[in-house]
Amino acid sequence: MERRELLRWLAATAGLAALEGLAPDDLLALGREVHAHGASRSTLSPAVTRAVTAAAERILPASDTPGATDAGVPGFIDRMLADWFNSDERAGFLAGIPELDRRSRARSGRDFADSPETDQIAVLTALDDELTALRRAGRAVEANRHWFGMLKYLTVWGYFTSEPAARILLGTFPLPGRFDGCAPYQAPA
Repeated sequence: MERRELLRWLAATAGLAALEGLAPDDLLALGREVHAHGASRSTLSPAVTRAVTAAAERILPASDTPGATDAGVPGFIDRMLADWFNSDERAGFLAGIPELDRRSRARSGRDFADSPETDQIAVLTALDDELTALRRAGRAVEANRHWFGMLKYLTVWGYFTSEPAARILLGTFPLPGRFDGCAPYQAPA
């Protein structure tokens, strides 16, 4: 799958229920804020982190541009799970990730993160085809709330709101410093 196809998919899907009403500028600002603060607490176990990292890197691999890992996508996903997902969304996402290992073991006898790249791509392509079939059947909401739909959405969102993607792919440069409208008032000395 090409990066442009992923961008079209991201723009066409509603994404997480909590984020459906956000305008594109708000999604960009939120994504950059999540990257700026890094992971708050770890929601992902080491095994799940390995699987998520491998999947994100297959969705947006490094080439002459940074890949998902270079852009900090696994940390972005961890932070989103910890701070933005409700308990049902988080539980559904975490319950789905072991499916990567199940499908990979059936295909190559190895966990997803330890499988050859071609097998990882085949597993992700099969999952993506299933989501496409749901959307074509008029079940887009179900597809968007599917754990793999969430993984793909968060991967693309985390990637394109990262500093490496902003600098190299989009040709923009984050402004230095930040505005914090909720900072406590400090009286002049």
